[in-house]
Amino acid sequence: MKVYTCEEIRKKLIQYQNIDGSTKLSGLDGVSKTMERLGSIQYDPLNVVGRNADLVLQARVKDYRVEQLYTLLYKEHSLLDGFDKEMCIYNTKDFSRFARVREEHTKAVVNTLRYRGQMEALGILDDVRLFVKENGLTGTKDISIGEVRQSRWGHKKLSSAALDYLYHKGELCVVDKRGTQKYFDLTERVIPAESCKTDEMSLDKFLEWYVARRIKSLGCVWNKNGGAWQGHFLSDKEVRERVLQRLLDKNSITAFAIEGIDDIFYTGNDFFVNPADERQEDYVRFIAPLDNMLWDRTIVERLFDFAYRWEVYTPVAKRKYGYYVLPVIYNHNFVARFEPEPVSQAKCFCIKNWWWERNISPDERMYAAIMAEMNRFSEYLGVECAKENGLKIV
Repeated sequence: MKVYTCEEIRKKLIQYQNIDGSTKLSGLDGVSKTMERLGSIQYDPLNVVGRNADLVLQARVKDYRVEQLYTLLYKEHSLLDGFDKEMCIYNTKDFSRFARVREEHTKAVVNTLRYRGQMEALGILDDVRLFVKENGLTGTKDISIGEVRQSRWGHKKLSSAALDYLYHKGELCVVDKRGTQKYFDLTERVIPAESCKTDEMSLDKFLEWYVARRIKSLGCVWNKNGGAWQGHFLSDKEVRERVLQRLLDKNSITAFAIEGIDDIFYTGNDFFVNPADERQEDYVRFIAPLDNMLWDRTIVERLFDFAYRWEVYTPVAKRKYGYYVLPVIYNHNFVARFEPEPVSQAKCFCIKNWWWERNISPDERMYAAIMAEMNRFSEYLGVECAKENGLKIV
């Protein structure tokens, strides 16, 4: 088994994720190719300087704009909102293979309905199906069947809970999203027929596909419980161990070791392939809080000596940094993190707080690369870059 240094794997991981821009990607084609490589990107509705999915893509695709993801999701329907690790965006062609995941997640939805005292929602499914069939595009505000009640959490209407159930079951899919409001239609009317077909994979074949796919989403991973293996089917370490061994026996994945880390790592066979155009000049990228690279934060800490926690749901008094903090990568290393002001309030890209990592001594080259990234990031947001940003990091 080949052994690599942390520095070598840091570089290969960033190249694989295309954070360094070594593969030239742009526009809709760039987004599609990024999704083809990663399989899934995590969705989160919070929008401070873009939603998580947009932040993931802007770090990899030149001249990325949010309209591009919207086009692929809700106009061309080559991408779908669906449950994977958590709520994610994935390629429509994978819809049928996710049937087992939807089945397990639907069970969780039923448990939630039972806990909330809304099991009656399952009794109006036919009525809700008929409404969507007859009316097409349907949001929760468009349909009102069943109890209407005041509630601080969960759905107030049984019809809303029923829509949610049918969505997670796969009978409905999201065909538009206006802010955080979802609009549904029958899946069979939206995505190609071949993507709706029942997949006949055995459980063993499905697990091999799913484990290999998760490895692909991260680039490389170990067989330790954590964020990398979050979700249905993948959280059982013993199951993963058997599947990983089968994939190794079939030469479908590669195992390697890293100096100073006892655990074995696994990757796809394309991980160590050099991109055609390796990055030569300095670069900086601002990374999404739920970026694929950060799915397993323990790996990131071991590889990069960078400890990161998303503190959105941490009480203010217990936060070490801030509400919505983005990591900063410079030339294969995490060098800083910052908290931006919400663009909707600031009307420009403005940095509220900036924290250098320990042992980082920024020089003029680093400052220049950071300022170039601030300007590029502002263009992605479609706003001006605040002049005081440069003063905040000096």
